[in-house]
Amino acid sequence: MRAALDADGRLLAPADWTVARGRTLALVRARGKGDVTEALLLPGFVNAHAHLDLAGSAALPASGSFPDWLLAVGGARKSAVDESADAARQADDLARNGVVAVGDIDAHLGRATRGRRAAGLGGRSYLEIVGVAAASCRRRLLDALDVVDRLGRGRDELGLSPHAPYSVNEAVLPEIVRAARARHLPLAMHLAESLEETRYMLHGDGPFVAFLEAIGRGRPFTRAPGLRPIAYAEASGLLAAGAVVIHGNDLDDDDVELLLRHGNPVVYCHGTHRHFGRPPHRLSELAAAGVEVALGTDSSASNEGVDLFGEACRLVADRPDVDPALVLRAATHGGRVALGLAKGPARFMTGSSADGLLLAAPPNDVDADTLLRWAFSGESRPSITLAAGRARPGPGARPEGALPFLDSEGAHG
Repeated sequence: MRAALDADGRLLAPADWTVARGRTLALVRARGKGDVTEALLLPGFVNAHAHLDLAGSAALPASGSFPDWLLAVGGARKSAVDESADAARQADDLARNGVVAVGDIDAHLGRATRGRRAAGLGGRSYLEIVGVAAASCRRRLLDALDVVDRLGRGRDELGLSPHAPYSVNEAVLPEIVRAARARHLPLAMHLAESLEETRYMLHGDGPFVAFLEAIGRGRPFTRAPGLRPIAYAEASGLLAAGAVVIHGNDLDDDDVELLLRHGNPVVYCHGTHRHFGRPPHRLSELAAAGVEVALGTDSSASNEGVDLFGEACRLVADRPDVDPALVLRAATHGGRVALGLAKGPARFMTGSSADGLLLAAPPNDVDADTLLRWAFSGESRPSITLAAGRARPGPGARPEGALPFLDSEGAHG
């Protein structure tokens, strides 16, 4: 290959990637004057947050308050016909566009997980738990644990996701944490997603009051905890349990300190951030402080489709202050940290799963910065995605054979 870049931005040019039986044997600087495949190799992308069961939804207007949008999402869920088929279709699309694993929120107790598995996309499915009233929240927790048993591969591929502070009963949230720890199930929660959420947690007023009245199931706590969402998550035991913070849009310096203290990754979803017109996310500051940042797409209800590679390109275009090297790390290594996946593939380590994506026809200038900016310029799309050595052609595939030779024994590029 003309060049390869790993999650840390290390460059090999030209590069020879040797793969056998789904594992990386070696990634080394190519020697000699043999044929060079005109492609750039990057680690396989990890979409750390998605809602595959909402694949049938179009983007919903964000002109009102965030709780207004949430009510519209509820309507979209009710109109869904086949969540498993929707999830499978979107998972396959992700897999053809550079993604080798996804962190999905399964709101239908297994349907989206079955769809993801049917599409052959790895990652982790978090079974969503909602319930403003304690009794309904406990029933949902028991249902989720039952589904974990029926689906199998629990600690390796599943997790629990108490939805958000405003939608999970305060007394049951610590119970969810204890259940997750007892089963060795990772946790993820939507936290600090909006200013309205923070206001409700601190003062118990604002648009979320009308939202909870509209759904008519009471309130998650008897009185406002008077804590910002991240501090509330710490008080509930979520941070100490290693929970992934989904969004983290409204963070102050104390929040960042708490995340750093407990080592919680933050998943940033740029398309959704744009959809709601939110202030610039602090992802660069988080990374500089030592908080691991990952990228996600959220759902098609708040995004321009679900395409992590395209999302990374838009992020680089929209935020010239964000280093493209950080975007690459967040889309690869950061996602693996968030989902508890092996980190070796992000650096093409010998013996690790052969996961990568190829972009055809990179520029002749092979310094790392030039290649990174070209990769995220939108000029090229993933040509081939390899997950454990299994190749899927992508939208940038070139039938004239400009990409590596693949056979049942291995690959060389």
